[in-house]
Amino acid sequence: MDGKRPYEVLFEPLFSGKFGELRDEIALPWIWARLHDRTTQLGYLRGGFQLLYERLVERIQEHGGKLLFGTTVEEVRREGERWQVHTDQGNWEFDEVISTLPTRLTCRLVPELPEDYRRQYDWGQAYGAHCLILGLDRPLTNSYWINICDPGYPFMALVEHTNYRAPEEYGGRHLIYLGNYRPMNDALFTQSKEEVLQEFLPHVKRIQPDFDLSWVTESWMFHAPFAQPIVTVDYREHIPPLQTPLAGLWIANMFQVYPHDRGQNYSLELAERLIKQVLK
Repeated sequence: MDGKRPYEVLFEPLFSGKFGELRDEIALPWIWARLHDRTTQLGYLRGGFQLLYERLVERIQEHGGKLLFGTTVEEVRREGERWQVHTDQGNWEFDEVISTLPTRLTCRLVPELPEDYRRQYDWGQAYGAHCLILGLDRPLTNSYWINICDPGYPFMALVEHTNYRAPEEYGGRHLIYLGNYRPMNDALFTQSKEEVLQEFLPHVKRIQPDFDLSWVTESWMFHAPFAQPIVTVDYREHIPPLQTPLAGLWIANMFQVYPHDRGQNYSLELAERLIKQVLK
């Protein structure tokens, strides 16, 4: 028995759901990393990953660091031996700069990056991530993660997080994530939460016929650009090194975890590699 039928039933809809029109351009190492390196084990911090981020903030501040939220970086320039970071909240001076932005955005912000660097690394495509979260007053399914392989659904995955962690950890709410990856010019990213709810909720009822709008007590919507790099066959040739050609300027982002997919564990691993180089 060949793999054509299983591919048509399972993998083709998954590739279409995640990559849309670009599904045929995805390189084999990407799916290899998903199947070979991942296991059935899954870890999650009790109380949520926000606890980790808040502790990181505390440690940074304990060591004299400062965090600026809601601040837009407008330009980064080398002046003498120092870096000048120009923002909409003022200018800052540093010995070294680490950009965790997508490489393309870093190239826009740092005009001094040389042309040959830009030709090789200011490259490629990425999709944005979109997530609608529903807070329900009761369970929806008995599954943690449901990949949507049937056509016609406006979301690619339904994740009932509180089938993994207890609802009591979230104020008794039952949390449902409806996730998507889409091109960043997709209309989904400009729709209001009310418009998305109106489009998505009838399809939740397709999965659970007993579902009723009265079950939804709260809802939240989030989206982020450049969340899913499109890993094509020539992708590896365009992965930038952590250190740029400019002294004191470093790059670390999700485009550098190849062949793995975006994930917090790979972010932490990348950070460890970066810091070892910066502190040499």
